[in-house]
Amino acid sequence: MTMWSTGRWRQDDPLAALELPDVTNIRDLRDEVSRRTGREVILQPQEQAPSVCGACAVLEAVIYVFYDPRTSCLHQDQIIAHEFVHLFLGHHEARPLSALAPALITTMDPAIVQMMLGRTKYDDEEEHETELLASLLQRQIIDRWLRSDESSGDEVQDRVAHTLLRRREARP
Repeated sequence: MTMWSTGRWRQDDPLAALELPDVTNIRDLRDEVSRRTGREVILQPQEQAPSVCGACAVLEAVIYVFYDPRTSCLHQDQIIAHEFVHLFLGHHEARPLSALAPALITTMDPAIVQMMLGRTKYDDEEEHETELLASLLQRQIIDRWLRSDESSGDEVQDRVAHTLLRRREARP
């Protein structure tokens, strides 16, 4: 059973159906993913093959969300958002073990891995919907962060972002 269905796309705000808490950083949704899946979520930076952006390994008691640390922080957050959306939508509940599991989880016995979600192309409806929702989620989170006083940890990024926000709000 999934936690969301395509019938909810007709809503003005497709994210509303996910009933997510208000956060100013995608990584702050990790506890919500854990609560909904009943598994600990570990964000794991790991260099990926050139054609892979991220992956999600669902084990019995833990979920590993892999992202490439060589890419920008914004891209890392988009990868994490994409994997979280897959989990919120329940896509992990009906997937077979991927061939990527042994390559990405080299320190674990592949027999204990229930599922591996690693995508290299976006040619099916599920992937398109997931990427769209992840992009909408990231936009919502970034807009919320821009309107807060919270620091990103990067002083230059904060100054540039808040300057651009002031310019956007000043437009008629």
